[in-house]
Amino acid sequence: NCPNLASDIRSEFDVGISGLQIMKAPLDEISGGVRLFIRLQPGASANKLDGFFEDAEGRGRLKAKVTAVPEKGKANKALMKLLSKEFKIPVSQIEIIAGETDRNKTLFISSEASTVQLEKYVVTFADTPV
Repeated sequence: NCPNLASDIRSEFDVGISGLQIMKAPLDEISGGVRLFIRLQPGASANKLDGFFEDAEGRGRLKAKVTAVPEKGKANKALMKLLSKEFKIPVSQIEIIAGETDRNKTLFISSEASTVQLEKYVVTFADTPV
């Protein structure tokens, strides 16, 4: 269930060593699914998820690297394909809702999507230094 996943992941991020806040989780529950915050690096040497990035507002973002260039939506399409493959969900259940032309993107992942792989990646990288 997506709301429980978002709550579980948020608790992983919101409390750090000695109870200090590390960064906001890269995932929020919203009506119908979850919002996933991404930092995209186009023109990379490989397509992969690569830990976390903390933006200026303290928002945690899952770092994604794609080989595609940021022209005519090529990098965005490569990102969607990468997330679909890694999270084992159809591309049709992933939508960019903010940041079409920015490195910082907000995606909507439908609650119909299986969140097992999403949870695996977010929790795996939870201890990665920013």
